[in-house]
Amino acid sequence: MLIKRICTLGFAALAFFATRALSQDPVPLYPKNYKVLLENDRVRVIDFVLRKGDTEDFHSHRPHVAYILTGFKIRFTFPDGRTVVRETKAGDVLFSEAVTHSPVNIGDSDAHGIMVELKEQSGMGMNGNNSEELLTAVTFIHGLEGKEEEMKNHLLSLTAPTLAEPGCLTYELYQSPEKKNEFMRYEVWRNDEALELHKMMPHLKASFELRKHQGWTTEITRWRRVRQ
Repeated sequence: MLIKRICTLGFAALAFFATRALSQDPVPLYPKNYKVLLENDRVRVIDFVLRKGDTEDFHSHRPHVAYILTGFKIRFTFPDGRTVVRETKAGDVLFSEAVTHSPVNIGDSDAHGIMVELKEQSGMGMNGNNSEELLTAVTFIHGLEGKEEEMKNHLLSLTAPTLAEPGCLTYELYQSPEKKNEFMRYEVWRNDEALELHKMMPHLKASFELRKHQGWTTEITRWRRVRQ
């Protein structure tokens, strides 16, 4: 009877630690692979790397957007035993719901990208807005090497006039620590109409003309939270 009880407790302990392992945050687990660039109550922005041939144990991610800086070929294993091989190229933008997996880089190069994890927001959105109407835009701007400081200063100059627009709730700029000519803008708008009005603003129109003249490229992606 005692042996049976010990075995039962042992299996329970194993199940507990296995479940705990599956839900672990990869940032403290793999500090060389994950660098937090910014974190607040709404997002966590992470620079991630998975080197050629490397494997990570099971860990979990919140819903997130990933921008791929270096294409990869990774095999993901999920808790139910399924495996999926995913291949990407530089410039791809991916979205994932919350996920638990164990990746191994089976490609010929290191995987590298920027991940924007989206945190839970309950009830009403920012400043009392209906969170069902809020629109998140993640914009990627790619410029020429050697023009990084010029790009940064120009993009920063757009922050004040854009935040003054009544429909803009968040307008934050991020720069890749690896590729200095790669920028990401994280934006939150009251609704779709607010973003469309933003595109008509003189300061943004002038910015797009400058980007076109300088050979910069801009990719705007839109996201809206999905609830159960």
